[in-house]
Amino acid sequence: MKTLLVIPCYCEQKRLPKFLPELCQRIDASGSEIDIQLVDDGSLEEEQAALKGIAFDARMRFPFVHPPRLLPQNLGKGGAIRSAWDKADGYDILAFVDADGAASAKETVRFLETVGSDGNAKRIHIAIRQAKGNRNLERTLSRKMIAKGFNTLINKRYDIQVTDTQCGLKALPRAFYQNARDTLRQNGYAFDLELLLAAKNQGLEISTLPIDWREIPGSTTNMRHALAFLLQILFRKI
Repeated sequence: MKTLLVIPCYCEQKRLPKFLPELCQRIDASGSEIDIQLVDDGSLEEEQAALKGIAFDARMRFPFVHPPRLLPQNLGKGGAIRSAWDKADGYDILAFVDADGAASAKETVRFLETVGSDGNAKRIHIAIRQAKGNRNLERTLSRKMIAKGFNTLINKRYDIQVTDTQCGLKALPRAFYQNARDTLRQNGYAFDLELLLAAKNQGLEISTLPIDWREIPGSTTNMRHALAFLLQILFRKI
């Protein structure tokens, strides 16, 4: 199973270099067929130049890192990811992971190896942040409470019975994406939810995998984005 892992980036020249090198090393050691596509989502020229340098350094050692895609304007996370998935010919699985490293390189590769060994074309895989069993969750109490509130609303409003729709690590069959592509419009917080709703509508099973996760400082999302997502859940159709 050949996988394209997309890493959407917006002003990530500080956090990405702490995450990408270890991710490449672990993918290389795993022997899995996983390619990496960095996408800069319309950052300023200085940030895009930095991303090109980061990608060049990675490609010198790891040929499975593609040249970066540099978008001329900010589309949002969903638009950045889809811009790469739309060009993903020859892959069986499409995936994405956030650039901050909150889902560590080790956990990302563990997740993708699990997906790659599954082989079920009628299943979408999502990582979930869950402090149970032997999994570790490092998150402020306020964010835990906000996340729990959002998930409760989503479960009631859309009847998606998963404990975490928003974790930034997911993988899906490319065949499903090709069928669903024309219906996908969300670029912000609702991007993840829209994917799950599309999977549900097409009869795909949603498989969850708990991962270790820790909050990383420097996020460009804020309470304004969260409020917009809340209003969208309550008053608009996704």
